[in-house]
Order: sequence, then structure tokens, then C-alpha cells
Amino acid sequence: MRHLVFSGTVLNQKSVLQHFGARARHGRSGIRIMALAATALIPGLAQAQAPAPAETAAAPQTDNGTGDIVVTAQRREQKLNDVGIAVSVISAKDLRALNINNATDIVRAIPNLKYNAYGSSQVVFNIRGVSQNDYGDQQEPPVAVYQDDSYAASITTAGFPIFDLARTEALRGPQGTLFGRNATGGAVQFISNQPSHEFGGYLSATTGSFNQSIFEGAVTGGLTQTLSARVSGVYDRDSGYIKNLLPGGANLGANNHWATRGILQWDPTSDFRARLTVRYTQADHERQAGVYTLTPACPNAQFQGEFLAANQVCDYWNNYGGTSYNGGVPGSVANGYANPAITATQGGNPWQTYSAGENYVNRKQFAATLRLEAKLGAFDVTSITDYQNLAKFYIESDDGVPGLPYVEGAALPPFTTGPCASAPSVTCYASGTIFYQRARTQQITQELRAATHFGNNYLTMGAFGMLLTGNYGAKYATPFDQYDPTVQFYQRTKSFAVFAQDEYKFDDHWKLILGARYWRDSKLAWYRAAEAISGLTVNWGPSGINFFDPTGAAQASGITVTPAAASPTYDGVTARAELDYKPGPDTLLYASYNRGSKSGGFTFSTGTPFPGQALIDTLNNIPYRPETLNDYEVGLKTKIGRNIQFNLAAFYYDYKNYQAYVQVGYTQLVRNLPATIKGVEAELTAHPIEGFTLQASAAVQDSKVKNVLLPDGVTVVNHDLPQAPGFSGNALVRYEFGMGGARISLQGDALYTGKFCFSVLCAPDEREGAYHVENARIGVIPAGGKLELAFFVNNLFNRVYRSYAFDGSLYWGDALSVYGKPRTWGLTARINFGN
Repeated sequence: MRHLVFSGTVLNQKSVLQHFGARARHGRSGIRIMALAATALIPGLAQAQAPAPAETAAAPQTDNGTGDIVVTAQRREQKLNDVGIAVSVISAKDLRALNINNATDIVRAIPNLKYNAYGSSQVVFNIRGVSQNDYGDQQEPPVAVYQDDSYAASITTAGFPIFDLARTEALRGPQGTLFGRNATGGAVQFISNQPSHEFGGYLSATTGSFNQSIFEGAVTGGLTQTLSARVSGVYDRDSGYIKNLLPGGANLGANNHWATRGILQWDPTSDFRARLTVRYTQADHERQAGVYTLTPACPNAQFQGEFLAANQVCDYWNNYGGTSYNGGVPGSVANGYANPAITATQGGNPWQTYSAGENYVNRKQFAATLRLEAKLGAFDVTSITDYQNLAKFYIESDDGVPGLPYVEGAALPPFTTGPCASAPSVTCYASGTIFYQRARTQQITQELRAATHFGNNYLTMGAFGMLLTGNYGAKYATPFDQYDPTVQFYQRTKSFAVFAQDEYKFDDHWKLILGARYWRDSKLAWYRAAEAISGLTVNWGPSGINFFDPTGAAQASGITVTPAAASPTYDGVTARAELDYKPGPDTLLYASYNRGSKSGGFTFSTGTPFPGQALIDTLNNIPYRPETLNDYEVGLKTKIGRNIQFNLAAFYYDYKNYQAYVQVGYTQLVRNLPATIKGVEAELTAHPIEGFTLQASAAVQDSKVKNVLLPDGVTVVNHDLPQAPGFSGNALVRYEFGMGGARISLQGDALYTGKFCFSVLCAPDEREGAYHVENARIGVIPAGGKLELAFFVNNLFNRVYRSYAFDGSLYWGDALSVYGKPRTWGLTARINFGN
């Protein structure tokens, strides 16, 4: 499609691309695009004769008396049982009842959904085993995340506080024809409550474990007859759930952030609506970095970590290059420090640490989204213009060794063994490690869609464009191993796509859906790394490749990557074909084929080659190719009577060039590999008696990534996809009843996850056993309905489980393990006001 014509408005693909090619400066480009979109749709005001636009992407979940759940999985309001997509919905009521305060908390209620995060600023959702484990800020996740039509293009923008939402929707399976950005894993939508002309709102406060204080509120109302607004916000602070045993040391795992959202809606006619949403989130010195507990691990013959027992000495670090770094201390990390009291694998407390360094996140994010809806002749036209900018700094700066934080440029006396014994002080550092990430990004997206009915067809077509630029910095250093690099890199993505989908109804029972998208991404990047100790510097970009190696040890022969690889162009076609059969109004049977794809990109290491590692391993593995996922799926959705909703889906995924995050020697990289996944999911919601709610879901699946090369560079294996357990499930039971004019609710919910691995390498210290977590809540709504009170306990039985693990045995002799929160309790009071 060279041109798109919407009621006389012509959009030329070349002109759109040229517009996106202009670099955003201080947010002005985003404002210009919003103005352009408004100009394109304002003519619809002159045609104010037909009903209001059909799409309302943020209408709250409704119940029409028969329990029909409304979703927007196909970018318009539809009954859940009319949509042949595996989609789960969490209503506003359930979001509150489950005490969901952060985006990642939704895994408690959605089948086959996991997340991977080592801090609040790095979040990747995992649907059916599809995820991205590379922790680089520049990486785009395979599961698309949206906040009110605003696409989160980076893993550093996918974790945020939850407040004032109408519902959350999770779509499982490739999204390649209708959603703004093509994605292989699926999409998660967080949909806000929208403005109303009637005055209303709420205020709530929560207090609980670890000095938790959460304040939340919202107010809405009409400003004029055609203008309404809603303003909401949240503040969340606590003292941290990981106790720091260092005297005077701050606890880790602490929240300290706030967020606000303002929505202004203009309805001048029944045929036109404009909605401006502005969001801002800020975290100040939030101690959500380095929230690991010490788990000493030793590399085995394949260079993969195995947990050390308290009486076991790691031979690898006892004779590393002829030097004993651990001094023969049993149960210790690489530098010989051991503390069983904070080592869960040695019987210690998983929620304790001994941290002497700085561990925190600073993050500021601003976003503005303009959504325009107009009736232009026979077309319902929607424009979504979004601008975002982000500034982030993340640092974790010690390895759990008390009193030995990383101190750049400082000698460490006395150090009587190893290279530091005779080295000049400028190259000899304190024994702690450091890892930090800096990111400054700007993102502009523009989506235009037109939908129309003609005959038995419902046709949707549109275009999507994105400009994403980012400047990044990173550092990972283990100075006691004489490794101390600093990295800077830049990445720009220009993306354009056109798409169309038609739904053809043969009759009241049969429907055929066909859709396709063509996408094209142009990328540009440069990378620079400088090693302070060895003096090695590396530069890679479109202008060339050069390096300075004063020691002559970088092993640069064999470099095959070229400067052209720094400015690649990727394109592809995604598609959807689906056949629906409705034997009755409340039952749907469907069979579908969905083809999804994710663009190629770059693996920018957080350093130069590790000592003894070839330079070619770093440079040759920077670029990786796009991945393509073919999904074959059948499903059933049915409502039995008024009280039972049952959903069932079976799927088979065939991957081409799956982007697997692996490690060769000390070098971490993304490598394209073949993979398959097959599974079955079931969901049940039942109300067997008045006031009683039962929700249950389960997923069974089997996955395989083939030809995985282990870090020894020799062993090749097949492993499961990351965080893809063979069985997982969720359950919730709630009973509500009246007592003395008040409404009482008793609730329990649970999550079960079978054993899985945190990466495709599946090192022994990255394998997590099966676990289950239970939560409980008591709610009271006194007579009048304006006040709500709740008492809750999360992780009721104090289960010990990990939410993140990374094998660091080759680098510092332990595994990075992030444990889920221990038992916590809280009290919440909420006052509703207005109508």
C-alpha cells in the first residue's frame, strides 16, 4: 500500500517515514506529530450526523446482566466469547482485591504469564515461554506492553505502578495484524478509568509490613458540556524487605516512587472525540537494585554454576590462572568471602544481605498520548499519537562482601595474593564489583486505523510508525579479576508498517478472518568500550571498526562483522487466518493460524572482552536476526447458563530464528536458534451460589530450544525455553455476604509453578524447583457503600522461591538470586465520593 485514503485525507508512506526521520528535540517532534494527527481528523467534525465512534479502547469492563465480559483484543469493544484469541481479563474489582500495585503483580491472576526482572527498572513479561532475557536497556521485548494505547518499546519502560485502572487484558499468542507494534509473544494492556461528566473519585491509603505507605486517589468531572477530565496519582514507599546486616546499611528491595496521570476528553459532537492522556512516573534513589542474596556457585566442566555447600571449596577459583582467589575457603564466593547466614542454599535467610555499596534506581518517565476518533463517512477512523521520554540510572555496587565496596582508582592494602600484590595502584581496586546502566530515550509513535462495515464484512486497515532513539551507558567491573571497562552506545530504530484485517460473516454461525501486515525497520547503532586496566578500547559503528590493544592479547583475527551491520534494514510479513463457529450466542469454537515476528537488533555487551576472551567473540556477536513465530491454535469459549464461563485453548508454536540469550565463555550474546512450544490452557470462572466466586486456570506445555551451545564452547544441548514450566496454575475463591448492613468478603488466592529454568543455558544454579504461593484478604464495605476496608496477607505461608536468577559463577563465583517477597500484611482504607 503506497497510499492510505481516509475520506479525502491522503497519507503518503514516504512522507510519514521522512517525518519520523527527524530527530526529536526536547519533545517538540512529538507535539508536531500530535498536531498533524489532529489536522487529519478534524474534518470529521463537519460530518456530525452518524452515531458516536465504535471504538472506545478504555471503556471499563461491563456486565450487562448476563455476565458478558467486554474486551478490546481486536481494537474495538466485543464480548469475550466473540473473540477467537486467548485473552484474560482482570477487572478493576479484582485488581483491588488481589492487591495489585505493580505491573508484574498481574501474574497472580493470568495463566501462562510470568515475568523476568532483577529490579523495578528491568521487566520482561513472559507468555507461554516467549520472553527476552537480554537485560540491555535497548532491547525491545517480544511481549508488547501498552498503557492506554501507549506502547512501551523498551524493557526499562515495562515496569510501573498500577493505579486507577478499569481493567487489564493479556493476549496470548503473536500479535501481528491489528496491534500497533508486531510482537511474537502477545500483548498486555493496562486500561485506565476514563473521564466522566459526573463528579466522582476516590482516596485510598495502605499501611503494612516494612513500613509500607501507599496513597492513591483520583477525581473526575465535567469542565464544560463537552469537556471532561480525570486526574489520578499514587505514592508508594517502604523500608525494604531485604535486611542489610551491615551496621547502618540501608535495607534493599525498598519502594520509593510516585506517579500521576491526567486525562482530558473532548466530545464536541457525536461523531468526534479527542482524548489527551499525560503520564509521569518518578523513582528517587529507589533501592530496587542489587536485590540479590548471596548464593556461592562454582563453574563445572561446562563452565556452568553449581551451588556450593558450606563445606565445599570451589577448585575453579582456588586455582584461577595459578592463583588462589578464594584462599581455599569453603562455601565462598570467588574472593573467599563466606557467610552462611545470608546464603539460602546453605541454610541461611534468603531475605538478608551484607551490603556495603550503593544499590538504587533513579528513573523519570514522561508520556503524552493523543487519541482521536472520528466518523468519516462510512469509516470509523482512529489516530493514536504518542510521545515518551525516559531518563534512568541503575547501580549495584558490591558483591555482598562487608566493607569492600567498589572504589574506582583506589588501591586495596593489604592484598598479599593475586595480581594486585605487585600491580600499580592505578590498576588495583577494591574487591567489590560494580554494575550500572544509564539510559536516555525518546520515542514517538503514530498509528492510524480505519474500520468499516460493508455487506457481511468488517474491514480494518491502518499504518503504524515509530521513531525510537536512545543513548546508553553501562559498566560491569570485577577489579579483583583486573576487569574494569566502561561502555557507551547509541541505537536508533525507525519502523513503519501497514496492515489490514477483514472479518467475513457467512451467516450467524460461521466467520472467516484474514489479516496481514508488512513491516520494515531501519536501525542504526554505534558502540564504544574502554578497559581501564588493560587499556583496550573498541569502537564499532557504521563508519568503521577500530580498536587499540596495548597488551596484544585481544585476539582480533577472525572478525567477520562489518560496519554495514551497524545500519541494517529488516522487513517481514505477518499474517492471521481464523475460522470461527458459533453454535449458539454464548459459545465460540475457533481454529487459527497467526504469524508473528520481532525485529533483529544488537547485543551490546556491558564491557570489553573478559581477560582471556577473544575480541572477535564480542564484535562478531553484536547483531542478531529477526525471529518469526508460527502459531497454530484451536480454542473454545463457552458460557454455561448465567454462572459459568469456560475457556480452552491448545497451541503449537514453530519458531524460526528464536532470539536466544546465551553465553559463550564470558561473552553474553543473542543467538538465533530453532525452537518449538506446544501446550494447552484452561480457564474457569463460576458463581455456583449467590456471593460465591471461583476462578481457576491451568496451563500444560512442553518447549524446546535446539542447538544451545554451552559456555564451554563445545557442548551442544536442547533445553526448555526460559520460565516455561510444564505445569502452572492460578486459583481464587471469594465469598461475599451481608452482615448488619455491611458487605463482607473473604478471599484466598494461590499460584502454582512447576519447575523451570531461568535461561536457555539452564545452568544448575538457574534451575528453580516447583513452588506455590498463597494469599488471603478480608474486605468490609460498611452500609452506604462509600467506605471500603481491607486486611490482606501476601505469601501467607512465607514460601521461599526465586523470581530471577543469573549464573555469575564464571565472573564472581556466585549466582545472582532474587527471591520473592516474604510474608507481608497490610491494611487498606478507601473512600469513594461523588456518583
